[in-house]
Amino acid sequence: MIKELVLKINGQEILAPRNVPVGGANTGSAIITLVVNLLFIAAILLALIFLLWGGIDWIMSEGDKNKIHAAREKIVYSIVGLTVVLLSFFIVSLVSGILGVKIF
Repeated sequence: MIKELVLKINGQEILAPRNVPVGGANTGSAIITLVVNLLFIAAILLALIFLLWGGIDWIMSEGDKNKIHAAREKIVYSIVGLTVVLLSFFIVSLVSGILGVKIF
């Protein structure tokens, strides 16, 4: 059981006001978990947007070799980025599981 810190002045305990949110031992980990989850979601969405953008560029290339090459690079890089994000998700899950910290 975690004992709360109590402020004492001249032997009298000073209590916190009611209905005031106070932090806790899990507040920092909750913030880190939220930030990590939001970063993973943002990275996945960004990779999918670039994948769609590359596909649209390919369709709109009109057979121009330079435009097709640029669209192909955009698609390849977005797939590589998505793969890196997914691999990092699995690595973070593995490490957090080994350390006993719940990230996801």
